Amino acid sequence: MSDAVDETAELVMASNALNINIGTPSGHATEAMRKAIKTACELGKPVALDPVAVGATKLRRKLIEDLLRAGTPTIVRGNLTEISVFAGLEWGGKGVDSGADLQDPGEIVRKAAQNLGCCVVGTGKTDYASDGVRLFSIMNGHPMMTRVTGMGCVATSIAAAFLAVQPIPLMAAVHAMALVGIAGEWAAERAQAEGPGTFRVKFLDSFDRLELGNFASANAREIS
Repeated sequence: MSDAVDETAELVMASNALNINIGTPSGHATEAMRKAIKTACELGKPVALDPVAVGATKLRRKLIEDLLRAGTPTIVRGNLTEISVFAGLEWGGKGVDSGADLQDPGEIVRKAAQNLGCCVVGTGKTDYASDGVRLFSIMNGHPMMTRVTGMGCVATSIAAAFLAVQPIPLMAAVHAMALVGIAGEWAAERAQAEGPGTFRVKFLDSFDRLELGNFASANAREIS
C-alpha cells in the first residue's frame, strides 16, 4: 500500500509476498516499485505483478522493462490485451492490434510465460494460467464483473495472497482465479437485478462469507 521509497525495503522484509500494480505511476512510486521487486527477489519472496495498460504509453512500457530488469516476478496477471504484449503481439490504439491472431488465448498466455520466465495469468471470459509448459483454463466468474472497475487489480492482489501460502506459483494462480470467479458468481446471485454498485459491495462481502462448500463449483482444468 506504500509508495514511500524510504520504507520499501522494510515493508518487503516484513511481508510474505509482494503485489506490484502499475495502474497509477508517478516518479516516487515507480522508484519504490523497482526497489520493492529488487528487494523481494534478493530475499526470495514471491511477487505478483499487474502490468496495467502496459502497451498504452512509453512510460508504462519502460516501467515494466525496468521492473523486469530489477527482478523476475513470480506471477504476472493481466487481461488478455495486456498479456498479449508479452507474447510479442503489437499494441494498437487502445488494445492489441486488430490484425493480430487472438484466436488461441491459452497459447498467448503460455507464450508470454515462456518469454517472461514466470507464471502468467490472462483473464477474460475464460481465465488462463501457464508456467510456460502447463496450461490451465478457469471458467468461473460472471459478466457483471466486467462492469466494475478494479476487478483485475483485485485478482492480482488475491494471487499475491495465495503466493504467500502456496509455494507452487501455477497452483497459486489457478486457485486464486477460481476464488475470484466464484466470489463473482456469489455476488451476482445476491445482487440480482440491483446493478453493478450493489454487485461491488457483495463482491467485497464474498471474501468474508465464502465457505469451503462454495468451491465445489470451481471450474478449472488442465488443458495441456
